[in-house]
Amino acid sequence: MTETNPNPSNQSQNALPWDVIIHSTVGVACLVIGAFMVITGAAWSTHIFSALMLLSFVSALIISATTNSWVRGHFLAMAPVTGIAIGYLGFEWGFVLAYALIWVAFLHFVGRGLLQK
Repeated sequence: MTETNPNPSNQSQNALPWDVIIHSTVGVACLVIGAFMVITGAAWSTHIFSALMLLSFVSALIISATTNSWVRGHFLAMAPVTGIAIGYLGFEWGFVLAYALIWVAFLHFVGRGLLQK
C-alpha cells in the first residue's frame, strides 16, 4: 500500500487489514474526543485523547513498516505525538497543537480519497 501502488499483491481486494481498521477508527475517535478536550478542557479527555494518539502513532508505524509505505499521510498521523509530548511537558498548547495536527492528517486523507476518484 504505497502512493504509487495502492493495492499490494499480498492483500485481498475485499478485506481490510486489522491495522488499517484500528488506525482509521482511532483517528476518528481522536477527532471526537479531541473536540471535547479542546471545548471543555476536561482532564480525562486529555488523557484519553493522548492514549488514542499514541495508538494511532503505533498503528501508523506498523502500517508503514509492514507495507513498506512511508507516505506523507502516515507521517501526518504520527506528528500529533509531538504535541502530546509538549503538552505533558507542561505546555497546555501542545494538546491543541496535537488536535490541529490530527485534523491536518484527516483532511489530507479525505483529500487524497477524493482525488483518487
